[in-house]
Amino acid sequence: MNQAVPAPHPVGSPSATLAVTGMHCASCVRRVETALAAVSGVASAVVNLAGERADVVLEPHVDRAKVLGEVVAAVARTGFVAPPRRVEIGVEGMHCASCVRRVEAALAAVPGVSAAAVNLATERATIEAQSWVETDALDRALAEAVATTGFKASGLADRSREDRAAAKADEYAHLKRDLAVAAALCVPVILIEMGGHLFGAHLLDAHHGAASWWLRVVSFVLTTAALFGPGLRFFRAGLPALWHRAPDMNSLVVLGATAAWAYSTVSTFAPSLLPRGAADVYFEAAAAIVVLILLGRTLEARAKRSTGAAIERLVNLRPRIARVERDGRFVETALELVRAGDVLRVHPGESVPVDGVLRDGSSDVDESMLTGEAMPVAKSAGDRVTGGTVNGTGAFAFTAEKVGAETVLAQIIRTVEAAQGAKLPIQAQVDRVTHW
Repeated sequence: MNQAVPAPHPVGSPSATLAVTGMHCASCVRRVETALAAVSGVASAVVNLAGERADVVLEPHVDRAKVLGEVVAAVARTGFVAPPRRVEIGVEGMHCASCVRRVEAALAAVPGVSAAAVNLATERATIEAQSWVETDALDRALAEAVATTGFKASGLADRSREDRAAAKADEYAHLKRDLAVAAALCVPVILIEMGGHLFGAHLLDAHHGAASWWLRVVSFVLTTAALFGPGLRFFRAGLPALWHRAPDMNSLVVLGATAAWAYSTVSTFAPSLLPRGAADVYFEAAAAIVVLILLGRTLEARAKRSTGAAIERLVNLRPRIARVERDGRFVETALELVRAGDVLRVHPGESVPVDGVLRDGSSDVDESMLTGEAMPVAKSAGDRVTGGTVNGTGAFAFTAEKVGAETVLAQIIRTVEAAQGAKLPIQAQVDRVTHW
């Protein structure tokens, strides 16, 4: 049957292509075309049955997002589906529910986006967009939307899993170091402030004279070092957020700690500027804020690092090198270069690179990564083997059937990643509450 050829798009007229699934015949095509042509603002519509798509040309000067939203609704009324496109991006720099809600709101406001969910632990945003949105335009719009919130968007494919894991480990190490330094600076300040209560008179009271003043100076030096040393990360993130009129937890830390530090500094070096009896110091509050928030960030970084541990273990089940038959002999080849139909050889104790069917040889294969059963399974010619399982004492050759993203192990990894990135309904409700 001859397929309809899309009409040329008039110059200056916006156009779009969207996927349409569920059609089976020319009658289906006609019904969808009629429904689309009836939408106000649509100049013409041509549906391709084989390609399962609809090419829509809009009238000039219409609201493109609004009209195409009505086009999707029109497809649904015919009984077919214009499936949304699922996109995942990384979002770096989030630290609290307020960050999550702000990024979600910015992403959901992008034209063509129907839903957006952000997971703080995995630093990942999952977006559902209408199929008519062009990929490049959507990627740019999402990155710009994240940038307006003061965070940074990154493609999940921009860095390997190993690089992302290394970055999380590095962040955790830096936070532990900063926490240790801040705690070492904070403890003397708290002892100076709180220790005086043991003696019935505060060490920093004015009647202690010079001794009290020098203790205040010591507290000032230690607190300043903590606030503008380990605590400098809060200023780097919090001040831009204030500039964007979107304050977050970093902004609150900056405002609270700086207010306590600034008031105490004036009270120490220029008490005459304050009302009589109000020249108190709160250096311990500023220092404690830095330490406590850094403690929370350190625990958060450890949690983020642990979320990737399961994925790393699964990825490590897959060997990086496979022995592939080339010109009658087996040569070591990068796993990414293996193709369906290649013949591979597995030696004793090695992991099976990809899914396939045994061609010759026999062995016992440990399939506990799939079944949880520790007892090896006997394999001989004609039996299937799964990538990531471990060969026993025998050697065999097999024909690759599924490689790359099609293997069972790759599907398991994707399932685990999706589970980690998913958000329970109650979690979304908690995010909305804690945002405020």
